Amino acid sequence: MNNPPKRDGAQLSTMLGAGQLAAAVSALVIAGLILLVYQLLAQQQALANEARVQAAIVADNISASLMFRDREAASEMLRSFRSAPVLQSVAVYDADGELFADYSTPGHAPAARLDAVAAPPWQSLRVVADVGYRGARLGRVVLVNSTIGIRDAMVRYIALLVLASLGALLVAQLLVRKTRARVAAAERELEYLAHTDPVTTLINRRATYAQLERVLAERAAAGGRAALLLIDLDNFKAVNDAAGHNAGDELLRRVAMELRAVAREGDVVGRIGGDEFAIVTPVADHAEARALAQRVTEALRQPFQIEGSEVFATASVGACTFPDDAATMAQLVSSADTALYHAKKAGRNRLAEFAPEMTLHIQRRLRLERELRRALETGGLEVFYQPQFDCASERMVGAEALLRWRHPEHGFISPAEFIPVAEDSGLIVALGQWVLEQACREAAQWRGLCGLELSVAVNVSVRQLREKDFLDVVIRTLEATGLPAGQLELEVTESVLMEDVQSAVQFMREARAIGVRLSIDDFGTGYSSLAYLQSFPINQLKIDRGFIESLPGDGTTIVNAVISLARDFQLSVVAEGVENREQLAWLQRAGCTYAQGYLLGKPMPADALRQTMRAHTVAAEQAS
Repeated sequence: MNNPPKRDGAQLSTMLGAGQLAAAVSALVIAGLILLVYQLLAQQQALANEARVQAAIVADNISASLMFRDREAASEMLRSFRSAPVLQSVAVYDADGELFADYSTPGHAPAARLDAVAAPPWQSLRVVADVGYRGARLGRVVLVNSTIGIRDAMVRYIALLVLASLGALLVAQLLVRKTRARVAAAERELEYLAHTDPVTTLINRRATYAQLERVLAERAAAGGRAALLLIDLDNFKAVNDAAGHNAGDELLRRVAMELRAVAREGDVVGRIGGDEFAIVTPVADHAEARALAQRVTEALRQPFQIEGSEVFATASVGACTFPDDAATMAQLVSSADTALYHAKKAGRNRLAEFAPEMTLHIQRRLRLERELRRALETGGLEVFYQPQFDCASERMVGAEALLRWRHPEHGFISPAEFIPVAEDSGLIVALGQWVLEQACREAAQWRGLCGLELSVAVNVSVRQLREKDFLDVVIRTLEATGLPAGQLELEVTESVLMEDVQSAVQFMREARAIGVRLSIDDFGTGYSSLAYLQSFPINQLKIDRGFIESLPGDGTTIVNAVISLARDFQLSVVAEGVENREQLAWLQRAGCTYAQGYLLGKPMPADALRQTMRAHTVAAEQAS
């Protein structure tokens, strides 16, 4: 269904084997020549040394015979060399250069006079030694040895060297074959790993794109269409974190099996990322591509049995068709990825087919991200504050810090539009820290304005909670601005807390330990339960505006239940989105702690909030 591209796997091993063998032969030839030269020189040196020793012995023992002209004694002494195997002749000449005595083998008789001695042939070695007595030279000894022994020794040495070299070459050949086999096996393994995902045994990202390029070329030549489906698992991270990596790998294998089963013969199925898969398939039209994508989403909606537990993976699918939606491979991948992004943003567990307007939306998001970064760097952002009031007395008790972006061309950009952009890009961490610093610095001045210790509430994102040093950032900010920890309230939504309960609880306990107040924002819209309320070390609940806007009509039951629940847990309650007197009156009768909304005060810049504080302070003094 999706064979990886192949190449000649034996090429490298063959070249390596031939190269190793050639290197071994060359090494043996060079080493053999060096050894032969060394052996020849050593044999010659040994023969010369032996000849010099023999000549010295003759010179030492023949001097008396020369002095007394005793030829018979001299000849007898020279005949003692008859057992020397390489001796050709030894002759003693007197001081006048006349032959005094000699011994020689047949065919090697010495010359009658010393000055008539000819140079020895190439196969002989001659040595001359003086015969003397007390400083006077009595004559000379001329000794000639045959080099035939060197030749015989070199022949034997060459034969031994050849045999040893052949043996070494045989061993080298065996080693080369084993090495070649190992290299070939390693090549096959590398070839497999280079194109195959080891967890699912599907082809990997590189091989998938290579196959995609091949399919597109074939379909373009035939005038046909091809579809690219990008599949992203929605709950993989949760399974991996909760059940461990083994369970995560098993889920990936099970998903791969489902995709293989759904795909048709000839379709390409690959794993291109951690929890992302791709299917490349020839299609006749968009409807055929859509049908395959729907089969994928339906197949992955079914639960998987992983390590004895039922796991729902579900998947978001982005589909794009060549050449209708994209004319090149790069455009096809980009457009399918854009469609996948829209499927995930639309709520996950769904299919999205690429449409041109999706690109415009992505381009706007990218432009917003660039301009948002520039606004953070150049001071183009503001912090507005919406006052919070005691529900019974309507006295101001604090304010919530809200980030606002006044674009130089488009005016105010809605937080609902730029906050998701900041979260996706990771810019939310820097934005959150900036808002925290501005809010704490502003709140530190409020006591001097109204004489009251008003609190400031700051929203915290999931990305900020994941930062290991976020609590240190909070502590440094409080120290730098001089705001008491008890006047800072951090608001966290239920969905943020539930993404990593253990880490969230740890952070909340540490924050409470330094005196910071904690609030669950938009309570009732997420995963609320009594068990979570017992485990979270919080101070306050904020009822979502969606429950308040229906007061005093349909929403009374839910709001009453939340207020009673908070009272039982000794928590304060903030009702946000209070916009009319009837809502406020009902909340006062229900025993709600605090209220926030347009009825009591809209979000406003810091200067406007200071004026509101002064007005409330004057009104309170006059009332008293």
